[in-house]
Amino acid sequence: MYRITGQPINLRYVAKEIKPVEDLSEESKQIIKICEFGIKHGYKVTLEAFAVSKSTYYSYLKLYKNYKEYGVYPQLKSKKPHNVRKNRWNKKVIGFIVNIRKNCPNIGKDKIKYYLDTYCIANKLDTISTGTIQNIINSFPNKLRTKKSIRQVKRKSDVLRKPAKYKAVKSGECVALDSMEFRQGGKKLYVVVAHDEATNLLYAEATTSHTSRSAKNILDNAHNYLPWSKFTTILTDNGSEFQKDFAKFLKEKEIVHYHTYPKTPKQNARCERVNRTIQDEFMIKYGNLLFSNLTLFNKKLNKYLHWFNFKRVHQRFNNSMTPFQRHLELTNCGNIIN
Repeated sequence: MYRITGQPINLRYVAKEIKPVEDLSEESKQIIKICEFGIKHGYKVTLEAFAVSKSTYYSYLKLYKNYKEYGVYPQLKSKKPHNVRKNRWNKKVIGFIVNIRKNCPNIGKDKIKYYLDTYCIANKLDTISTGTIQNIINSFPNKLRTKKSIRQVKRKSDVLRKPAKYKAVKSGECVALDSMEFRQGGKKLYVVVAHDEATNLLYAEATTSHTSRSAKNILDNAHNYLPWSKFTTILTDNGSEFQKDFAKFLKEKEIVHYHTYPKTPKQNARCERVNRTIQDEFMIKYGNLLFSNLTLFNKKLNKYLHWFNFKRVHQRFNNSMTPFQRHLELTNCGNIIN
């Protein structure tokens, strides 16, 4: 009796001639290509270039080494057993499960078993377990699921966003709008503000409504008050008051409508700052009047707007110029209407 000693050898790899690459299958050629690329450039680049996982790459590399050393063709083999069990489900049982899932959408296996047992006893069929019921359901591509019949409303719409680093330099080039909400005694009222980005010229009006029609009417009043023949660009946030009738009005007048990005008030920073100024200088004195007499409140607000636009100097202009003076400066000293 002879004993083989020394390094153990896998006899499957012995005495085999390396097959030329041209004679290999497409799968084997791809494995060789990936491995040679990986040896040359590194595995990280290879994973990205060929869209394979790290474990797959190293499996290929193992096959490639055996190919170079022993001549074994680098070909993946399926791990599926040659002999697999085949189901022996009764067709009547399968049909019953399909029908009950169709008539009672997405009913569970435990409830199905209650009705299936009654059906099997009545038809002298063998009952099955809940696990088998689930296996039958899983054997179908969609697992006998019923999809939603109600279409979800698509809320996101394609709107024109304010360009990055956009800055208005001409009088009336861009008018920003925003609304403030005030509450007292369970009552809600609003003040809508229209503010010119370049000159700080301002129009504001209080309203009981927060609809797009109300915002459209206030924009029309602002156009009659502010010194421009036409608005060219309007900037707003994504509030509902600046949709529907308001957006339709802008489209009819061929006015560009910029929207700020959601939750980004800094894109309408000047208008937000004006809101704070109105609250600090006007609402602190006449806030209660808003809820007691809206008409009188708007009259007081008009007086404040006259002072704000024609007499109040602004820190933005080094406290040496009013918004109307800035408007005259940008329009060649005297052209009130562009």
